[in-house]
Amino acid sequence: MRSSVVCLAFLASLVSLLAACGASAVADDEPAGIDARVDAPTSDATDLDFSKVYAHSGTVLYRLDTTTLLPVEIGPFNTGNQSITDIAVDKNDRMLGVSLDNIYEINPATGAATFITAYAGTANLTSLSFVPLDLQNPDSAERLVAATDQGTVLEINPTTGAVTQLGAYGMVGTQLIRSSGDIVAVSGFGILATVTLGNTLSDPDYLAQINPTTWAATPLGTGTTYDKIFGVGFWKGKVYGFVDTSTGGAIIELNPNTGAATPVNTGSIHWFGAGVTTDAPIID
Repeated sequence: MRSSVVCLAFLASLVSLLAACGASAVADDEPAGIDARVDAPTSDATDLDFSKVYAHSGTVLYRLDTTTLLPVEIGPFNTGNQSITDIAVDKNDRMLGVSLDNIYEINPATGAATFITAYAGTANLTSLSFVPLDLQNPDSAERLVAATDQGTVLEINPTTGAVTQLGAYGMVGTQLIRSSGDIVAVSGFGILATVTLGNTLSDPDYLAQINPTTWAATPLGTGTTYDKIFGVGFWKGKVYGFVDTSTGGAIIELNPNTGAATPVNTGSIHWFGAGVTTDAPIID
């Protein structure tokens, strides 16, 4: 919490002194009740980091500080032998996560996961996101959407675990477009996903735009040169990818127009997935 600022001007008369006192201003690092699409308040021209870009290993939740581009550890999921494979965050900051078998409620302040229900589908889930029914309406109802390693797009009922097929990423020529890691939706911006083309998930990943009606994917550019981009986040117009590497993990910035990747950080964390609130700010 920033300290209140009081401005006193010593003038000649007591009346003038009282009138000259300035108002105090208070703001939280992550202010409750403030629409995340509004830029953070500033003090001495310094932006406060309040990003709601989350990423995780199989066992621990982190938040990305979008000022320093460093991960900040939040806490363990405590799901026993179940690894969390991806997370999703809605406009009200509710966080859900999935393992290969189960759906969990996750506390974004502590990382603690609470079992909700078993996942009723059979396909391996490689991505997860809340998606507004109307991407142009920040107050729109949302649904929990996942994509599989075969490019099938599913809606998951977070209460029952039941799945409904919505569509598929489709083909590029003779090549199947498959989910390689994650899907992210932001109100007022659109839907992006990391995908791979062809028969193997070891090929370099592409950033792709997703049609919200048909769920068809349009890969951007010539690829990112990375594979295993298992998490995607978005904040103030920037797209972040979280990569699992042979030695740990990397955080990259992805160009939302060309799909080109720029490394911004490397470390020892093996990234399993990422998520961001659907009302993330779209401009800086």
